[in-house]
Order: sequence, then C-alpha cells, then structure tokens
Amino acid sequence: MTFEGIGVFEGLAKHIERRLKERAFCVVFEDEIERCWSRKDLEDTERREQIQAFAESHGWSVSIHDFESDRVGAIFLPF
Repeated sequence: MTFEGIGVFEGLAKHIERRLKERAFCVVFEDEIERCWSRKDLEDTERREQIQAFAESHGWSVSIHDFESDRVGAIFLPF
C-alpha cells in the first residue's frame, strides 16, 4: 500500500475506509504506521494517543498491539 500523490494521513484513511467496507476490521502494520507516526519523532505513549485520535476523528475505534519487539499493528474497527 502506497499513498503517492495524496497525503499519508488521507491515504491511510482511504485505505482503512475501503477495507472496512469489505470486512469488519482493518489491520495496519508498522511500516504503514511509521509513515504517519514516526518512532523517531514520538514517544510511544504520544504515538498511541495520536493513532487513537486519528481513529476517533474518522469514526473508528482502534486496538494497538505489539506483535514483535519493534512491530506494532493497529486494528481499526467501525464504531
């Protein structure tokens, strides 16, 4: 999944929206999360809060999981 030509947040939101129309949830893995919320720029708590705020601003809930030591996944669900 790449978001060339549009903003990364808008691209991610459109991707999640499309997936939620097809199924009950959308999983987004670390490589895509990193494009929007860089570990270099954000502390873990702030990063999670921003992902949560992003989800809520689009009418979704999100569950954030650490799958491996440095691999995070976010599971987005409609409210």
